[in-house]
Amino acid sequence: AGLSFTGNPSSGTGTTDATTASGFSVAGDYFITCTVTEQGGGQTVASLTKKVTVLAAAPTAASLWATSNSGNDVSSFVVANGTYFSGPTFLFDPFPSTSETTAALGRNDQPSAALGHYYWLPNSGTNGVVNVYAANSTGGSRTLVGTFDVNGGSTNTLGFVRLGMGPDGTGWILAGDGTTLYLSKFTSNGVNPVTITNEDASVSLVGGAVSTFQNGDVCISGNGTIYALANDGSGVTQIFRGTPTGSTTTLTKVFDLVDENGDPFTGSVNGVAFDLAGSLYISTSTGLYYIDAATVNGPAGTVGCFLVYAVSGLQDLASNIFPTQSTLPVTLGAFTVNKQGDFAVLNWKTSSEINTDHFEIERSYDGVNFTSVAMKAAAGNSSADVNYQHTDPINYNYQIIYYRLKTVDIDDKFSYSKIVALRLSNGPIKNMTVFPNPFTSDLKLQINSLSETTGTVRISNAVGQVVYNRNITLQKGDNIVVLTSGLETLKPGMHLMEVITTEGKVTQKIIKR
Repeated sequence: AGLSFTGNPSSGTGTTDATTASGFSVAGDYFITCTVTEQGGGQTVASLTKKVTVLAAAPTAASLWATSNSGNDVSSFVVANGTYFSGPTFLFDPFPSTSETTAALGRNDQPSAALGHYYWLPNSGTNGVVNVYAANSTGGSRTLVGTFDVNGGSTNTLGFVRLGMGPDGTGWILAGDGTTLYLSKFTSNGVNPVTITNEDASVSLVGGAVSTFQNGDVCISGNGTIYALANDGSGVTQIFRGTPTGSTTTLTKVFDLVDENGDPFTGSVNGVAFDLAGSLYISTSTGLYYIDAATVNGPAGTVGCFLVYAVSGLQDLASNIFPTQSTLPVTLGAFTVNKQGDFAVLNWKTSSEINTDHFEIERSYDGVNFTSVAMKAAAGNSSADVNYQHTDPINYNYQIIYYRLKTVDIDDKFSYSKIVALRLSNGPIKNMTVFPNPFTSDLKLQINSLSETTGTVRISNAVGQVVYNRNITLQKGDNIVVLTSGLETLKPGMHLMEVITTEGKVTQKIIKR
């Protein structure tokens, strides 16, 4: 789009960071790739591509709501794509003239997103009884609209009670007493009375424990999937996912959450809400965080949350956005590559899938430029482990082969896995030194071989054309190979030297002056 950067490329010796800047004159989605290479035309050290959404103008309408001021206020935020613009802006007091607070907030999109009604629960669950309050889009007409005994005959006090609104106007209440999780629901009707019913009196968990639900929240995607945030206040923060199915409802853990430094959250994590892209906002005791949907698929089962705005006193989050392309489409487990004969064998596992269409296997010989080489159909929807495998012929012209997975959903949304590398053996060659480098006429190769063998020295130019070949014999131990005749025809510039044996090869970049 005519984008140019100042100070690009940026280089330096002994530096740990560098900044390159540019402005975007046209709104839209941009993909920016940062590649770090060794100086002197060396190998690529790292490469990262990041999608950036440029807005036409800073948004002014609220897109996120929170119980702030330690649950005494309902406030709004203006945020977009993980960027903070304003908030929290006070809207109304959920319990005026009382000391009651709330940590459970929801908002529907009826009759419209702008005029959606607020629903909230007080910070109490004595004997399992839950009260639901409602207000109009301005916080007016505050009314108690429903009461329900969540845990029935039990007299246990509910330490965890959270609320999330669904795309059809259903309010979902997830509550727990430390040993049992309860799921209840009601159909919102403005500020009019509602009937609250039990969905599941004992929600099953896969990969987690009810005791973790000391803090947390719920939000609902466009297809009715519940995303439940659980936090024990002592470093364990997790996201569970599941679809309500009556008395057989199961929530499966999909990720552990850490902060932007990769460390567990030390305080409470107590709010979760969607944005339009299916990414998530998280509220904690220290501020507002963001989970980018484009970065969540990783092999470690861990997702980093990045600070959007530092603020204390947030108790819960809500939005009335219900994306169908919700975040965390696939929980990708182990992803490995191993050599078997003349093939690279890739194995990967998913522990949960929602609306996954297929996987594309992508290969690269430089770790930067990837090409799709195969496609594997996905299970689609699964809460159990699913194993996949693909076999790819090895090209021995390269010492390292890189692979990654592109996970594609049924709506064509996609994300990438980590990159794995297959390093081919050097064969009997333990190490090799080339000198002088750069050179003008002659080259010397000092090669340490683990055994007696024969091989070929091959030199290719920058476009991959072979410009030099010589057969050599190596003895066990140190060898000196002198290259003279033939090198004078090489053009100045960078070339790739390979010493190839029947069991492997080593490569070295050389420069002809």
